[in-house]
This record gives sequence, structure tokens and C-alpha cells, in this order.
Amino acid sequence: MKFKRFKDIIIKNREYEKSVKESVKYFHDCVQWDGDIPKIMKEIGKKLDVLIIEIPMKDSDFGACFLETGYSRYLLLNSNQPRSKMYFSFCHDIYHILKGNPDYINEKREVHFNKDYASNENEGKANLFAANLLMPEVEFKKMYLQYEKDSDLIEEVLIKLMNYFNAPFVAVLIRIYELKILKEIEDVKDFLEYDDKKIEKLCDDLWIDKEILEPTLKDEIQNVLELLKKEGTELIQKQLMSEYDFNNIIENIKGLYSQIKLTND
Repeated sequence: MKFKRFKDIIIKNREYEKSVKESVKYFHDCVQWDGDIPKIMKEIGKKLDVLIIEIPMKDSDFGACFLETGYSRYLLLNSNQPRSKMYFSFCHDIYHILKGNPDYINEKREVHFNKDYASNENEGKANLFAANLLMPEVEFKKMYLQYEKDSDLIEEVLIKLMNYFNAPFVAVLIRIYELKILKEIEDVKDFLEYDDKKIEKLCDDLWIDKEILEPTLKDEIQNVLELLKKEGTELIQKQLMSEYDFNNIIENIKGLYSQIKLTND
């Protein structure tokens, strides 16, 4: 990420803070469920009447896509991206679910590096919302102080926070500055140059499991097909759908899945 973009994000996030905190409160009022976000994604989906589906896609840069048909709502998560980014993508799209889908279908993106991020208010608020869900302010500040006592280097603190909150490295870095924990923003330049290998090396040096940097590759398409089969059978029995139409729907879904799924080639 370019340093200028990083600064722009921090400035915008502070402008969005009040509005996003109201959205976070609304989320908690709707869901009525506290806990580790990665462990309760399906429960959150049920509370919001959204079916969460994980599929490993060919494109590892694609985050998530929220689709609303008028009858049902789906959140498609790409499990072929690092766990930390998948969890962030999930929280990002929860904002769109709560506030209404933007005028475009969620585009291919790695959320923090999207070219429209800094200029698109809706996307910026969704990212700040995701940061608030994954890294609640009070707990984040508490853990920062705890890790700071035990670490001589700020990059070690960043890695430990990334691991603790299941969040992307850059998201942790942004969070530290938007919460004004660190104020000398020029110090961030070197960290913005860290690539995946550098982050993995830091994890190894700190004996931290690198699982958060790896994709789950979870594939729930069979669960989806079984669910559709069950619902379709009921509709056919009630004569609300023909068997011909049902079979066409299933074949279309299988066709779309074959186009986007990760292969072993």
C-alpha cells in the first residue's frame, strides 16, 4: 500500500468513526451474540437471514460477494484466500447487508488495496466496520499494551495482534493509527512494504502458528445442493415448482460453480 493512501484512509476513518459506531451498535442489537467472529459466522448469518457459503475460488484475490434475489440472501465467501482476509471480507460485507447493497455487485477486491477504497465512502465505512467487529476498540487497546510490554519491536506487536484478532496485517496497522495508539505516522512506511514472506518469517521467529495466513479451502457446495434438493422436493410435492424447472436450477448452479471453483490443475 502506498503511504499516501494509508494516510488518506486514516483521515477518512476518523471522519466515519461516529457513523460506523452506530452501525456496529445496530449489528449487536440485531445479532445479540458476542464472541469470536470466525467461530460464529454461520450463527450471525442466521440472525441476519443470510446463508453463508464458503467456496474455494480460482481467484484468490476475490473476497466476498453479497447477493440478494428478492426471496433469499446469500453471502459467498472465497475460502481460497488467507483466513484473516476471509474473516475481514465477511465482516466487510455484513456492513453492506445491514446498510443495503451498493449500486454495484461486490467487485473483485482485496479490500485494503482496492483502487476505489479511498474515494468510495460506502466501501470505506464497510472496512472500518469490519475493523470494529474483528478488533473492538477497548480490547484492541488492552492487547496492544499487553504485547508492547513483552516485545521490544513494534513489528512483533503487530504480528501478535494480527494473530490474536484473526485480522490482516495491514488492517492491524491501520487500526493502531486510527485509534491514535501510535501518532508518528511516518514510522509506518517500512511496515507498508512487508510482503507475505516477511510476515511469515516474523510468525516463525515468534513461534506463532501461520494458520491465519493460509486459506481454509472449505467447500460447501454439496451442503448447498443438499439444501436445495430438500427445498425443491417440498416445492414439487406442493406443486409450486415443476421437476423440470428444479433440475434446470440445479444444473445452472453446478455450471456456475464449475466456472469459479478452484481446481487442482
